[in-house]
Amino acid sequence: MADFWAKSNGISLSKHTGDVLAATGVLQKKLGNKVPGDWWLGLKYAALLHDSGKVDPAFQERIKKQGQKAGDVPADEPKYKDIPHSILSLFFVRPENFTFSQPYLAYAVISAIVFHHWRESFPDYFLGSQEYLIRKKAGELEERAALWNRLSRDLVAELTIQAEKYELDPAVMGLNTTLTEYLRYNTLGSAGLLIPPYTLVYLPEQIRAKAARGDEKDRARVFIAGNLMRADHFASMVEESNTGLQIDAIESGRVFTTGEIERTLKEKFNTPDYWQKQFFQNHKEAKGDNLVLVAPTGFGKTEFAFLWGAEKKNFILLPMRAAVNKIWERTRDMVESLGEKGDDQVALLHSDAALETFSRYQQQGDLESESNTRKAMELARHLARTYIIATADQVAPAALRYPGYERIFAALMNGALVIDEVQAYDPRAAAIITHLVQQNAYLGGSNLIMTATLPPFISRELVKRLGLADHQVIRLIDEPEFEGVAASCRHRLGFNVHAGDYASAVTAIIRAAQQGKKVLVVMNTVRAACEIYDKIMAVLQQEQLAIETLLLHSRFILKQKEELEKAVVEKYMPNRPDRDAGPCIVVATQIVEASLDIDADVLFTEPSPADSLIQRMGRVFRRFARLTGNNAPPEANVIIIINGGDQPLNRRRRSDQEEKTAGDVQLASGLKTVYNRDLTALSLVILLMALKGEAGLSPGSSLAEELKRKPWVDCFKKSKGKGNSGNTNRRLVEVIKSITGQTLLLTEKEKMDWVELTYGTLDELRRIDNYPLQLQDYIQKYEETLAILDHGYCSDRKRDAERLFRDINAITGVPIEKAGEFYDSIRTWLSGKNAGSLNFLELALAILPRFTVNCPFLATSNGERVRDLDFEAMLPPELDIKSITKIRSRLERWLKGIYILDLPYDQVKGLEVQNEQ
Repeated sequence: MADFWAKSNGISLSKHTGDVLAATGVLQKKLGNKVPGDWWLGLKYAALLHDSGKVDPAFQERIKKQGQKAGDVPADEPKYKDIPHSILSLFFVRPENFTFSQPYLAYAVISAIVFHHWRESFPDYFLGSQEYLIRKKAGELEERAALWNRLSRDLVAELTIQAEKYELDPAVMGLNTTLTEYLRYNTLGSAGLLIPPYTLVYLPEQIRAKAARGDEKDRARVFIAGNLMRADHFASMVEESNTGLQIDAIESGRVFTTGEIERTLKEKFNTPDYWQKQFFQNHKEAKGDNLVLVAPTGFGKTEFAFLWGAEKKNFILLPMRAAVNKIWERTRDMVESLGEKGDDQVALLHSDAALETFSRYQQQGDLESESNTRKAMELARHLARTYIIATADQVAPAALRYPGYERIFAALMNGALVIDEVQAYDPRAAAIITHLVQQNAYLGGSNLIMTATLPPFISRELVKRLGLADHQVIRLIDEPEFEGVAASCRHRLGFNVHAGDYASAVTAIIRAAQQGKKVLVVMNTVRAACEIYDKIMAVLQQEQLAIETLLLHSRFILKQKEELEKAVVEKYMPNRPDRDAGPCIVVATQIVEASLDIDADVLFTEPSPADSLIQRMGRVFRRFARLTGNNAPPEANVIIIINGGDQPLNRRRRSDQEEKTAGDVQLASGLKTVYNRDLTALSLVILLMALKGEAGLSPGSSLAEELKRKPWVDCFKKSKGKGNSGNTNRRLVEVIKSITGQTLLLTEKEKMDWVELTYGTLDELRRIDNYPLQLQDYIQKYEETLAILDHGYCSDRKRDAERLFRDINAITGVPIEKAGEFYDSIRTWLSGKNAGSLNFLELALAILPRFTVNCPFLATSNGERVRDLDFEAMLPPELDIKSITKIRSRLERWLKGIYILDLPYDQVKGLEVQNEQ
């Protein structure tokens, strides 16, 4: 019998096939009868047959050479060019012997086999420049029939034991002479056996529509293909790694019952009647159903999600790593309160998850930190735990149907997907998430979208695409038991207008601190934050005032940024009753909106869209978040800073066109690069209307007529031919100046209404023909992205899908003045080590955070201020040539994507970027 290898490390085809079948058995045991039994049968057949093409002598010769055992191949063996083994596997399937109750399952199995290892060249094998290779291979099988018949018999003999163990019919294995003869003269694309799953966008519309109508067929295909990938990838990891994991770890957690979670939440809240439990007792039909929950920050949405997702595998997705890390900790705490080990049930998945996990093990004094981290990350990447806590970019790109996306949806089937803070994403990413939950629901998964605020245009699409009834969209503040909280107040708004020099704002900020308050200042850009920080420090020094002041933004070296965040949370503005009552000033960017658990006494903030402002306001008077009544102070504790200074445009010679619109003011920083100007302005205008008593904040109101009247009509650009559009910011600032000194008290309900009214108005205006105002269409990008996805868009590569979801325009680097110290630190770390003892996690945890900083690519003059690392400067002089080669190779791989930034770094203000917008 032939010695068929499946892996270059010598793992036999029989062993690997058995491991994949064993993995499918574990999956079936966990999920049981939640899908039709024939789907499991199809999955097992796909597992049995998926690597049959590896019997190809050309493949065996190549893989054994990779294993440095080329001598095992007979010297006289002819050398033929192989085709992808997953395509060749098709030649060893006899579909006429399948006994499925539904014929389409045979096609689902065949597609899963062929596409379980997708290559970018695959479309060329079906209908393009590589199709001749399949014809050539079919010809080889016929011309050398004796050899291939022997290989087929050996294959069947080797895998029959595995087939019988799992009650599969060995007759489905064997050389398919009919297909071989057909493919000798025809293309695989014309055989009618399969449709490439990742290239539907290139097919004629009628074929795509026909494929889309096959609901059950498509679900079965995704189930079989996705679980085959899961089982195959996991088995390969176990066979090739030294983690010590076993096949049964592919689904290694256990689900928790509703009763278990209710008991642990009872202890957490110290009451048997917490609102989350009462909600599901009053709405039994909502348990595990598709839901949208809109609830203020701090109301316990995470605990609601735990109860909603009880008895299922849970994926909990959040927008930012810091928030993900916190929910990871809370989920571990919940699991451990049930007597289970958090590490065994909860996985962390984001770009720095390995470092976070390794750091935790080290803090616990774990002597096996490195190996346990490797295990944890493998189980996280293979989606093996009961709770997967991740940044959305780890899962959401699956909606773009990149090759292999089925693996994600197969894990989500009959599971629970939680999307937290959907409003935090830009319109394109929000559209992708909308499509993600739609596809997940279609494939059998459940979705919980929970957020502090939800724009109506997103809510409308979710209702339509998920088929939500009224009771499935919950605005917690409207529930009868929250009537008191809905009417409660903790924020009073006011305005401060300065002439571009921050003078009046700085005076008010310092005055508040002198009154003993903890003052939070939030700016839209790093540059603006640094500018106002400099102004504050200058006045404090001039007047010799000893008020603790700190600057926090994203462009500090990672370790310093962590230390600053810790200082803000634990020292300056901790959200706890026993905190130090001393005054302070924290100047920050929107980094504080959701990721830091802080409580300020007063907020000074630049204007931004309503939902962003509410997130910022949530950092103020947080201690009153769940209390009823009016808890707001008599004076404003949320002051919106308005920049009435000239825009930079006025400082240079203007063109004739610019002259027409010259003389406008800035209003705020970042209204071109960070936030949509008209969405921000509309948010302010609606507040001003409410403050002047001209309109309420009811989300059902129409403001179309009000906005056509002065002064509001002058705050936005006119539609073409409808009049002059100049100085819109100046007009808005003039209105704000006219109400200076007045304040607006907002209830919790009114804050939510404000968001809905703002986005609802934007949506209304864009639908009115010939409307005199032309607002930038923030919603258009959301709708355009949805339309592209609805028309079958597939991303050719996973990395392209990830880039589309999260517009990656940042670069990681070492400030040039720290380059020497960086090289010295690595050289010291390498001293006395050989290549085999190097540990990337140690390097990434101990050295990189002390030197690296994230920076927008545009801030480097589009790469002109970026230099490559000098690897020679990192190597200890005592290394021999062989060690130098190995160690340098590892460093180049580990430090890929890190550069030297030719930009100054200030220990107080971070990375300094010149001429930034």
